[in-house]
Amino acid sequence: MITLDKENLRKQALKERMSVEFKSDIRQKSSRVISKILNSSDFVLAKNVALYFPIKNELDITGLFNVKDKNYYLPRCNGNELEFAKFEGFDNLKLSKWNILEPIAPRISPDILDVIYIPALIANTQGYRIGYGKGFYDRFFDKYKLSAKKVIVICENFIIDKNFQEKCDFKCDYLISD
Repeated sequence: MITLDKENLRKQALKERMSVEFKSDIRQKSSRVISKILNSSDFVLAKNVALYFPIKNELDITGLFNVKDKNYYLPRCNGNELEFAKFEGFDNLKLSKWNILEPIAPRISPDILDVIYIPALIANTQGYRIGYGKGFYDRFFDKYKLSAKKVIVICENFIIDKNFQEKCDFKCDYLISD
């Protein structure tokens, strides 16, 4: 199997995602993705849902906070480890060293999560993703063998049908795109 250079894919995707053309469509794309999530059985049946706060023109799915019959959790970095804490409102967030809003609440056991929505720069049709290169999600899923559904949230034009995954990469259950 020939794998593609992840660093070049990462740079190309980030450059395209930061373009003016892409920025102008992000609200509509995010709205379409939220609609798909709201109609997915994994979300409908879930009680404990992990979301993320968008950075660098990632799809914004924080509108899901408006669905009131769910408990929401957000990732945060603790050293080189990713952990999740309950979202207890926008007043209970702080800006991390990575300029990402993170919850102030205590860390939770990830075993309670039913579905985890994960951002990506690039994803492939096999269910693998490329993030920003720090490996937080890879280490997290290697450490915790969760039954939660792992769902990549990504714009359709950043899904490729090529292999780039490496041994340390985790496979998600599926992708949701615009």
